[in-house]
Amino acid sequence: MLKKKCIGCGVELQFEDKTKEGYVPEEKFVTEENLLCQRCFKIKNYGQNLEHSFDKEDYLKEVTENVKKSDVIIPIFDIIDFEGSFTEEILDYLRDYRSIVVINKIDLLPDFVHPTEIANWVKRRLAEEDIVPDDIAFVSAKNKYGVNGIIRKIKTLFSNKKVKATVLGVSNVGKSSVINLLLGNKRITTSKYSGTTLKSINNKIPNTEITIIDTPGLIPDGRISDLIKVETGLKLVPAGEISRKTFKLDAGQVFMFDVFCRFKILETGSDTKPIFSAYSSKDVKYHTTREERVQELIDKGFFKILNGYEREMYFQNEFYTQVIELEENEELAIAGLGWINVKRGPLKIELTAPKDVKIVVRPGIFKAKK
Repeated sequence: MLKKKCIGCGVELQFEDKTKEGYVPEEKFVTEENLLCQRCFKIKNYGQNLEHSFDKEDYLKEVTENVKKSDVIIPIFDIIDFEGSFTEEILDYLRDYRSIVVINKIDLLPDFVHPTEIANWVKRRLAEEDIVPDDIAFVSAKNKYGVNGIIRKIKTLFSNKKVKATVLGVSNVGKSSVINLLLGNKRITTSKYSGTTLKSINNKIPNTEITIIDTPGLIPDGRISDLIKVETGLKLVPAGEISRKTFKLDAGQVFMFDVFCRFKILETGSDTKPIFSAYSSKDVKYHTTREERVQELIDKGFFKILNGYEREMYFQNEFYTQVIELEENEELAIAGLGWINVKRGPLKIELTAPKDVKIVVRPGIFKAKK
């Protein structure tokens, strides 16, 4: 039988079974080219998502096979949820292959942040992992900023040569949106759902010798946003500039990152109160309270982002408590949720969070305004 692939997700098309991946009506399969499978058609036109049988290992295998065939890899990291997109699988690829690292969503950072600060911070984080990329590019897929710079950087590395560039990243990092901008059209299916791209898709950038290979989004471990329903988890992914609020709390007070995690301020021996700023999606509610009121606020629905059933399911995760001390200009990042930046330290806290969530203490991405 003639083989065709969905131009949106890369899966092989078929017309025998509506319940399986890649279905299109037989008439369309026979007579038309550049087809979308049933799943991509419904995602693109109706915002619906159909179930599929692909899992984490399938995605990883597909990505690995394409990375091995490429001249350069283009990993995309989300600067807003850097820890959620900075996975061991991608770091392993970066150690073994030439790369142009792309940092997406820089437009969501506060206006006072200078790109040089971000560039230096990313280089330091990569250097900690013994990674030195060929170049770094900063983009905003939403605002169509910086994409031409990626093309120029590839041409500089491989002048007058045919190039295969494999784009990779975790789910919801904006990978397919960046590729569509590189191609100059909306060829690749983009959606709010994880796992939209199922198989690799090859496309040539117009007027170049560069073939861009889109790969399935890798499924990371440790994101708060993956512990809740997809639709609710999307509320933790900022659509506009991130929410920022500054706090100066007494020892014993509790800071709540909405319903998802919290920390109690501990004594540090310093005469001055620590000051920190919290950053996250505008749908995430910050609240400070006394320790004895925490459970009441959770049980009585003070926080609205999770409904009663979702809240009950979320707290079936195993939680743990740890003591963390942060110095001035250090940050505590919670994958899939947000981070705090210490403006005046030290800040000593007792953090309560789901056991499997990735928690990272790191140098500040930028110096917060006083």
